[in-house]
Amino acid sequence: MRVNETNYNYSYVITNKKVSGFLESDSKKINEEWSLYHSNDLDVEVYEENQNKLILLGYALDIRNGSLQDLDILERLTKVENIEDGLDFINGRYVLIVRKSDDIKIYTDASALLPINYSADKKIISSHDVIIKDIIEATGEVVSLVEDELKGSFDFTRYKDVFKFNPSLSLSLSSGEFNRYYPQKEMVNKDIDLIIKELEIYFEQMLIWLKNWNNDIVLTLTGGYDSRVSLALTREINDKIEYITYIHPNLKRLSERAQEIYDIDMFITKSLRDNMNLNHTMVNLADYDIQGEERDYYKKVLQSSHSYPLIDYFENKRRFNKVLHIKSTVFGMGKSDFPLIQSHSADTYEEMGDFIHGVSKEAQESANYPEIVKSYFERNLQSENVGRGRHFFEMFHLESRMGNWHSNVTQETDPALLDFIFVNTRRIIDLIQSPSIQERRDKVLYTKLINKYWPALLFVGFNEKDINLDYNKVGLSNIYINGLKIYELNQLELEKTDNTITIKPDSEITGPQNQYVFKAKNNTHQPKVLNIKSLFNKENGRKYINVRIMKLENKTYKTIDIVDLYDGYELTLEPFKELMIRIDYNHGFDKTSWQNAGRVQISNI
Repeated sequence: MRVNETNYNYSYVITNKKVSGFLESDSKKINEEWSLYHSNDLDVEVYEENQNKLILLGYALDIRNGSLQDLDILERLTKVENIEDGLDFINGRYVLIVRKSDDIKIYTDASALLPINYSADKKIISSHDVIIKDIIEATGEVVSLVEDELKGSFDFTRYKDVFKFNPSLSLSLSSGEFNRYYPQKEMVNKDIDLIIKELEIYFEQMLIWLKNWNNDIVLTLTGGYDSRVSLALTREINDKIEYITYIHPNLKRLSERAQEIYDIDMFITKSLRDNMNLNHTMVNLADYDIQGEERDYYKKVLQSSHSYPLIDYFENKRRFNKVLHIKSTVFGMGKSDFPLIQSHSADTYEEMGDFIHGVSKEAQESANYPEIVKSYFERNLQSENVGRGRHFFEMFHLESRMGNWHSNVTQETDPALLDFIFVNTRRIIDLIQSPSIQERRDKVLYTKLINKYWPALLFVGFNEKDINLDYNKVGLSNIYINGLKIYELNQLELEKTDNTITIKPDSEITGPQNQYVFKAKNNTHQPKVLNIKSLFNKENGRKYINVRIMKLENKTYKTIDIVDLYDGYELTLEPFKELMIRIDYNHGFDKTSWQNAGRVQISNI
């Protein structure tokens, strides 16, 4: 798209102003008053039915069905009773224009990953703040610069009265009013295992979508937790991914502590590369940069200069075009990184102000800082208790740090890279905020996700030079019998024959203080009809030991007294499904006879 003699890649303008001659681009009518103008490299999909018209800029995916294409998603959104509820499940990097009846509304993806800016009177919406500035100035008005200390913070762009669009809001073009539609429901803490059970559904569908992506995929790999979760989730498709790590362009300028952290990061990424057999590329940013007229151009069209070397590398060196870039930035929403000594609720304006971050020291020390904060709250409809149980630290991170600073960064490599984040969906953002604050700070959910999808990744240290091998977890001590993989034996010993195994407590000191757990997976394509029985049938031993037998895919279980189990219990284990057997002692014993009483035999393997 060409605006005022300047070309803009992956760009758009939504306006009701006359821009013909001044703005050269592809265009689409939204209604008789409003039009969309866009560059021909921007992905645009239009669905129209009766009085409804939906226009998608960028790309989208439905985390409930990874096989749906953009047009399918738009069609389904016209059928839902409340489109805002439907958008909770739409991942991607997009701006959505929805025309229904006489109104037009604008929505974004969960973190405004596709940049979006608007004028104060909301008559111009654009991918680039400078485009809005140029259109306004073409009418004879003067647009002033924002103070340097405020650029990129809160919802400020480079120009006064041009702001970043908050991803939790929708805008009605008819009324010119914003509406806050996220969050609407109160946050309720959830058990992490239940969270993972729901996330499994969404990750499975996103992997289907990624498998269908018809271009290259890269993933930025660092030594931190967030990147490790993304890496774990890509295990199934890692053969089609190039993992990229950046080497700092000027280590000498870093502080001693920063150099130490960087050195650890390099150790971790190299360890992951060497041990996980990754297609891994180290990019030395010192070898790349943009200069002269090219640098002047990017200084004009971009709101940030996060890394000009990346532009040079991806656009000039690699010649990438719409390569999917898996990032991990929004994962920060699930970590509660604020100091624990501060409020855990932050529901009042005063408390909310304590958790504003990413703002320069100069701005905070300015005399009008309280008014700046107040105006930000008002523009973005941030009333007291805006988070409805979600901490304001995370809310601000999503709506300012992600919606402003981060979206500016993603624009630097448009359209060479199109960013993708596994958790960039309001439903998933809610899920990763559902554990308790301490669980989030301890990264319990993320650790369990890594353990589920690629457990070996846990044994390369996080932010430390350490490799700690636990053979049970990495699978080196797995036992295979006729296609049955036994992958966990907790406080149990095992004996085996050709098609039978027997498990029992590994010590004669037994009791409820111990957890005796056996887990196995049918690693064949055929069902296994297993016979499970005990070797103890003394009637006077009843009620001392119970055996719980559970199918892990649906958490259904059967609890049987050890005496009754002597008669046997038949269980069908379907292909690639998992089984857990837990032996529960109701009393403590210290005799070998009671150790043997807890024997359980699995046959017909």
